[in-house]
Amino acid sequence: MSDLRLSGVRYELTRTLLHDLDLTFAAGRMTALSGPSGSGKTTLLSIAGGLLRPTAGEATYAGAPMWRGTGDPRPEVSFVLQVYGLVPILSARENVSVALRARGVDPDEADERAAQALARFHIADLADRQVEELSGGQMQRVALARGLCVEAGVLLADEPTSELDEGNRGLVLAELRREADRGAVVVVATHDPAVVDACDDHHALDEGRLVDHTEPVHLPVTRSYPDPGNGSTGGSPVTPSHDTPSDPAPVVEQGGAPATSGRRDHPAETSDPVRSDLDQPGDDDPYELFRRPPGSP
Repeated sequence: MSDLRLSGVRYELTRTLLHDLDLTFAAGRMTALSGPSGSGKTTLLSIAGGLLRPTAGEATYAGAPMWRGTGDPRPEVSFVLQVYGLVPILSARENVSVALRARGVDPDEADERAAQALARFHIADLADRQVEELSGGQMQRVALARGLCVEAGVLLADEPTSELDEGNRGLVLAELRREADRGAVVVVATHDPAVVDACDDHHALDEGRLVDHTEPVHLPVTRSYPDPGNGSTGGSPVTPSHDTPSDPAPVVEQGGAPATSGRRDHPAETSDPVRSDLDQPGDDDPYELFRRPPGSP
């Protein structure tokens, strides 16, 4: 398989989101792409996979440009979107199967392979459930099953572990490693240091530029504690310090509201109290189309 190359890639809308980037994502390796929200990670993945046309420069794979003039990725490219991109009225199996059918796989074989892909992420028992019945973490694993089952030459994953607990994060990283081991280009945009550590290569972005590293942001957590004066369960917000208990609340995964537009409307499979997941710089959002409710302009 071939490397994925970005040469002099710049992207401008109301402002410059990417500044003349030169990058090579190697085949057979996992590459982490890190940086704060708004740094350009999602935009870079969108250009690398052919969803967006760069203002200048180009992305190429196997000697051919990724941008084909339509905004549709090449067959060799598979995305795991940050907004999932699942069809709410279809079951989990159908959401995976449709990606295979679109590549010419026989429907019966596609359904069988879809079931196997769901089993890789320990959600085979959810195959017949509609997306709107799934939690955020379950939807994320369905999206991963769909992205990996097609065995593409280029796999671009945008925050693929953001809704997952530690155990499922490890499972996902192992499956991504399997994709790299078969020779695929695997690029993972992430805020998670554990994901960065699991990758072979690492590039950090800040305000659309490559940097040596990015500093983690630690924000205070505001909690409410009982008022000792009246024994009530309310109270004033407290910022934890060395004198303030800060044990995280237990994580409970449960179903949520219907995901009619593919948004994250469900509880996360994580206990991280402060996290900004969406790399969307204001109106300059490459995933806006996926977030629109059906029928909207």
